Parts: sequence; structure tokens; C-alpha cells
Amino acid sequence: MRAPFVICFLLIISSSAHAAGPLIPGKDNKVLDFSLRFTQNKAPFDYGAQSYDTVNRWIGISWREKISSSITLGMFGGSAYVTQNNNPVTAGIELDGYHAGFSAQGIFFTTARAALFYALDYTYQKVDNKTATQTVVIDWSEPHAQIGAIVKLAPRWRMYGGGNYGYVDGQERASGNINHTLNFSRATRAGGFLGIDLTVDVDGYVGIEGKTGLTRGAEIYFKRRF
Repeated sequence: MRAPFVICFLLIISSSAHAAGPLIPGKDNKVLDFSLRFTQNKAPFDYGAQSYDTVNRWIGISWREKISSSITLGMFGGSAYVTQNNNPVTAGIELDGYHAGFSAQGIFFTTARAALFYALDYTYQKVDNKTATQTVVIDWSEPHAQIGAIVKLAPRWRMYGGGNYGYVDGQERASGNINHTLNFSRATRAGGFLGIDLTVDVDGYVGIEGKTGLTRGAEIYFKRRF
């Protein structure tokens, strides 16, 4: 593992992005991929007897490094903000905390104008809210997989899309006026994603992506290769 990848991993863990967009096909000597990401997703979390619509917002970074011709490894993390509808212990408040995870991606077929890619990632998220009378902590894990295609529309534009699959497994812990520990989940679910990005200079990109399935939402990202 190269030194820059290790350094970035330590920085994320000490400070605490699904990676932003698919990889850039090519056989140049660029091995590092750094992104700034702004994300908002919504999904119903199933608590058993009840489910609550949950809005999850991220501000984060991702760092990917190509370690061979067929695989690129990455880490991502940053801030997280969560709100829920109708949950008695979270109604009217915003919980904040962090998210962090790792990814593996690769391009397994490429032509002059198109490519096929895969992506696997695992995310852990923890948010809380504390007052003098009540503390609420929510955390969950989310394994996730994607397979898709990239099409070059013009010299500076490309479009990508495909299918995704994942699930959520989490826990809510409350103490104070209300005391409980509740498990929640989002059952395994398939969906799709579609995105487009623009090359703003030789190695700089900006893009937007929407998705459905496990969650519904959108992401804006700014990416640079080194």
C-alpha cells in the first residue's frame, strides 16, 4: 500500500464519501483520485412496529488509489446530519455526527467511448443529540454494491448509470426522559443510479448523480486526479 493512501486513511479516522462518480478510464500514470462531496438521501427506516422517514445529509471527502490495473481502493468520511419524521425521540431535532467507510472499484471493459465498471463499499455512520434531559444516539452500517456503464457524450462530458444493491442495519439508543434500545433496518433492496460529469480541466471534474433503491437522493461532487 502506497504511503499517500495510508496518510489519508489516518487523517480520515483522526478527524472523524461512497466515492464520487465512477473511475476515469485510461492508461495514464494517474493513480490518486480526491473528491469533495455534498449528498442528501431519504429512506424509511423500519423499527418493527413503525417506520420513520429519515433524511441523511453528508459533507465529506473521498480518496481513491489505483493499486493495480483492475482494482482501485478508497476511503471516505466526513460530517453527517440526520432528521426523522414522527419518531418521538427525534422529532423536531437534527442529529449530527460522522460517516466513514471504504470502497473497492474497478473497470472491467473499456472502448474508446464506453466502459463497464463495478463498485463495492461499506459505510458506518453515527449521529447523536444531547440535551439536559434527553440523549439520543443512532448508528448504522450500510454495505452497498454497484455495476454500471460510462458513455462519453462529448470531449468534456460523460454520462454514467446502472444498478445498485444494499441494506441498512442499525440501532437507536435513548436515555433520559425516555430510555430504550431499538434495532432498525432497511431490507435488502435493488435500485438504479444515473449521473453526468464535466471535465473542467485536464484532471478536474464536477458532477451530479441521482439514485433510487435503498435510498432516494442526489449528490454533487468535485473531483481531481493526481
